[in-house]
Amino acid sequence: MTDYATIGRKKLEEIDGKAGVAVEERLNAICPDLARYLIEYSFGEIYAREGLDNRTKEQAVVAALTAMGTAAPQLKVHIHAALHVGCTPEEIREIIIQMVGYAGFPATLNAMGTLMVVLSETGQNLPKDSVHAGSTGRYNRGRELLARIAPDQERVLKETFDPINPDITRYVVEFGYGDIYARGILPIRNRQVATIAALAAKGTAPSQLRFHIGGGLRAGLSEAEIVEIMLLVSIYAGFPAALNGILATRDVAEALKDEQR
Repeated sequence: MTDYATIGRKKLEEIDGKAGVAVEERLNAICPDLARYLIEYSFGEIYAREGLDNRTKEQAVVAALTAMGTAAPQLKVHIHAALHVGCTPEEIREIIIQMVGYAGFPATLNAMGTLMVVLSETGQNLPKDSVHAGSTGRYNRGRELLARIAPDQERVLKETFDPINPDITRYVVEFGYGDIYARGILPIRNRQVATIAALAAKGTAPSQLRFHIGGGLRAGLSEAEIVEIMLLVSIYAGFPAALNGILATRDVAEALKDEQR
């Protein structure tokens, strides 16, 4: 019989160091069964899976918790964890900035405040040098980046939204891609990890989730890796969100295979 408790404790310490041990101790004082479920399922079964490396897992979780906007203490824990497994402060900042387009400025600003608290606690700093790609050529730059995850999407946006207001497509392309995706630091593959996790966890934008699953596949993620992201989401947003995401992944992957035949 698999000893998920031992596996889970080992994985939790690997992910979050001594802070992980403290989480179990605090929960044991309130509800030992909840501590058991946290250790055995979350870390003994899901986190212990080998489909994604620890850095990618924590990038996905930071994105999901930022976008949800309802779990500040857990976001703080996972920012600590992301640093512990080797994510740089710059990478975490980029994940949070990436969420502007999917969760809005309030959630992003709150998460950025949490990041600054964690960096203060750990004695780390963020460089203040701008990595903004520039104010000229934003549309063309954004169009090129968008085409890397969805070659036909600019046309779709124009056909859908130009009859309402042409500025809508311009904002999506210039800001979402010409500004945010163009910042560098994170490869597009990792940006898609963050976006897929965030949209799956929020559970309020199924068509955009499907679009970014397709973008993730085009950016180099495998179907199996995206399913692993969804399994992580089960811990933070529940099984309905994860199951919906898994079914969407299957459907999008099949459709993409049909396109390529």
